[in-house]
Amino acid sequence: MNEKAVLLMTMGDPSDVRGVFPYLMKLFMDPNILRVPGPVRPFLAFYISLMKKEPVKEKYQAIGGGSPMDAITERQASALREALKDKSIFVYHANRYTAPSIQDAYRQIKSHGIRKLLALPLYPHFSPAITGSGFGLLKTLAEKDPDPPEVVYYEGFGADTRFIKLLAQRMRDALEKLLKAIPAHEAGEPERPISVIFSAHSLPEELISKGDPYLDNVMQTASMLQEELGEISTHVGFQSKGRAGMEWLKPETDEVIKTVAASGSRGVAVVPISFVSENVETLYDCDILQKSLAASLGMKYERSNSLDDDPAFINFLAELALEKLS
Repeated sequence: MNEKAVLLMTMGDPSDVRGVFPYLMKLFMDPNILRVPGPVRPFLAFYISLMKKEPVKEKYQAIGGGSPMDAITERQASALREALKDKSIFVYHANRYTAPSIQDAYRQIKSHGIRKLLALPLYPHFSPAITGSGFGLLKTLAEKDPDPPEVVYYEGFGADTRFIKLLAQRMRDALEKLLKAIPAHEAGEPERPISVIFSAHSLPEELISKGDPYLDNVMQTASMLQEELGEISTHVGFQSKGRAGMEWLKPETDEVIKTVAASGSRGVAVVPISFVSENVETLYDCDILQKSLAASLGMKYERSNSLDDDPAFINFLAELALEKLS
C-alpha cells in the first residue's frame, strides 16, 4: 500500500458565538501563542479568555453571529478531494483551535493507511508561532506513532507566482469597483489619487527580532503584487493585532489609511494578503472598522475578496499537492 494524502491546515474560526470562549481557551493554551511558564498557562489563559470573551463575541455578532471560515475550509477540502480523485490522493482538513482537530484528522489518516502525507497550511506566509504550531502538534503525533506516514511539511505559498496571479486578479476587481465609485473628475487621470494597501495579519515584533521569517515573507508577497499592479501607490499595513502589553508590527493598517487620506487619496483598496478564506478579520476588521474609518476621512473603500473555494485556487492547491507528493 502506498496511499498518499493532503492535510489542509488552518487555525479555525468560531462558527457561532457559543464557540468563542472554547476557541480563546485553546488559542491561549497554545505555548506558541501564550509564551509563559507551563504551570501558570491554564490560569492565565482562562483569565485572558474571560476578559476577551464579550468583546470578541460582539465582533462575531456584527458579522452575522459567526464566521464562515470553517465552512469554507470544508468546501475547499471537498473541492480539492474532487480535483485529486483521479490521482488517488486523499484529502483531509484540520483546524488548530476548532473542530475537526489535528488529532482527529491524524486518526483518519492512520485508519486509511496513508503512507505519505502533505501538510499544507492555508497560510500564505510561514511563522513558527502560527504554521509551526500546527506542524509541531502533527510532529508530536507522528513521533508517538510506531508506524507513522512520511510527512512533507510545506511552509507557505506566498511567493508562488500562481498564487500572486490569483491575488492580483482579486486586487484588480477591487480597484475597478473603487474607480467606478469615484467621480471621473476626482479620479484625475493620469494621476489617479487612489491607494492600495496590502494588509497582513500582525505579529509581535519580538518574534521577528528572534528570527521569525514572517515579515520577510509578507514583504515578498507585497513586492510581487506591486509588480503586477504598476504605477498605483501601494503600502503595507498590519491588522488584527493581539493582546496589549507588547509591541506589534507597524504600521497598523488603520494608520496607513489615515496617512493615504492625508496625502490626498480619494479612495483606498485594501488587499488582505494573509487570508485565503473570509473570516472575522476580513468581515469585521476590514469590512466594518477599516471601511468606516475610510468613510470618516472622506475616502471610498473597497476590499479584495478572499479566494475561498474559487476553482482557480483549488486547481492551484491540486498542482501544489501533485508537485510535493511526487
